[in-house]
Amino acid sequence: MRVISLFSGAGGMDLGFLLAGHEIVWANDFDSAAVETYKYNLEDQNNNKTHITCGDISTLLPNDYAELNKMIPDGDIVIGGFPCQGFSIANVDRNMEDERNYLYLELLRVIEAKNAPFFLLENVKGLENIEKGKVLEMILTDLELTGTKLGGPGYTVYYNVLNSLDYGVPQSRERVIIYGVRNDLVESAKLSLLDNTLHNAPYRKKLLVRPTHSSEGELINDISPHNKIDILYNSWKNDIPIDKDNIILPSYDKPIKHTTLRDAISDLPTDYIHKEDDGIDGLYNHYGTKCKVSLNNRVGNRPTFWEKHSPTIMGRGSGTGGPLIIPHPNAHRRMSIREVARIQTFPDSFIFIGSNSACYRQIGNAVPVLMAYQIARQLFPLRIDIDSNQMIEQEYVEV
Repeated sequence: MRVISLFSGAGGMDLGFLLAGHEIVWANDFDSAAVETYKYNLEDQNNNKTHITCGDISTLLPNDYAELNKMIPDGDIVIGGFPCQGFSIANVDRNMEDERNYLYLELLRVIEAKNAPFFLLENVKGLENIEKGKVLEMILTDLELTGTKLGGPGYTVYYNVLNSLDYGVPQSRERVIIYGVRNDLVESAKLSLLDNTLHNAPYRKKLLVRPTHSSEGELINDISPHNKIDILYNSWKNDIPIDKDNIILPSYDKPIKHTTLRDAISDLPTDYIHKEDDGIDGLYNHYGTKCKVSLNNRVGNRPTFWEKHSPTIMGRGSGTGGPLIIPHPNAHRRMSIREVARIQTFPDSFIFIGSNSACYRQIGNAVPVLMAYQIARQLFPLRIDIDSNQMIEQEYVEV
């Protein structure tokens, strides 16, 4: 499918969709360092047409719908992790014309102007609890009504809270995932991935993305998370077929056991490398913050353990203050940029550009690549034939 990506960051979600066989036709973010990272790793690879535009979406997009439609190429799906800060204020009864929510408004405008068949949105788990759920309910209702003012059919919308740990990512990271399909395409899209076991959940909380990993998993994957993503990335980048014998196929009845920090980073050097040695032996970004480790029960200072998964990698912090970086399991330093990139399942050859704080922030704000891949291949196993406007089954490589 042709993907329009908003609030793209360094490209975690976009890369997951690319590896699942989709095409990014237009992307945007306002963070210049993240855009440089995106360009370096995703543009002009494998002859794909991925292009990212740097700029504030609220000033970048034309007000006129016809001009907006002309500016952004046609796409089959709009994806993005929209900011939610504007919703955490007391006035939840306001409508979406409130200028304080302009970023969310721009997202709705793009879906509406492009008449997108699908959308897939990501946000923090806390969105489900703001104002006791009223804010999320408002967002879902607005998404359902998107396009109806212009005579469109509106959307069927489902969501759920997914944990990246359940999709091969060595990290507990819970996120709200919102799925929408245009109402005139519901039947042809074969929307069957609904979880009907959540009896006491809100009626829209039925989205099902089948876990590939579990704490009770009966299988142990001999391929580490970073090797797995490297196989997919190198295959995509070099346009070569994947040797399926190198990848263990998941069994949804018997998932693979959750991955750990040992699986993710134990083969990396114990100490940081010097920046001037970056790239030697194919090792990039294995340096980081000089902030000393002081173990306590505060976020960012809690101990980590080799045989357990990582806590959530965060992008919180300004360009000068910097995000909170978790300690290494040996507690002698904090995680390097490469280590947190591995925990977020970025490929080893995916190079981050910018200051240490900028790189940490890009990684912490990203959707884990393997999680995005599983979402893309499970929820969108179809492509749209442009000429016939028909849905066609598409093959994916299981990992």
